[in-house]
Amino acid sequence: MSSKGTWLEVIKKYRVYILCLMVFLSFFNAALRFWGEWGYFVGVLVGQLFFGQAAQSYFYDKYISFGGGGVRVEDGSVPRLIAFVLALTGYFTLFLFNGYPWG
Repeated sequence: MSSKGTWLEVIKKYRVYILCLMVFLSFFNAALRFWGEWGYFVGVLVGQLFFGQAAQSYFYDKYISFGGGGVRVEDGSVPRLIAFVLALTGYFTLFLFNGYPWG
């Protein structure tokens, strides 16, 4: 069995737990970083949920939507994997966001 197949099987098997962990970490991270700065709090939280829904769509083999476009299931595994990697990159980038230097 290839390592790619094994990795995807693990992801599919534990997808509910992974998604619950992602949602919890989003709220926890936003609350710790931006308590009292509600504009940043809401912005980061909405951004993480936006990218998180794209990851969820990949986990459940559904249409991955990004704003005005997206990736269908029929488009193949490579474009879907690229969209998934972009979604995770955006999701984790927002963990590093610490506000604007001028704000």
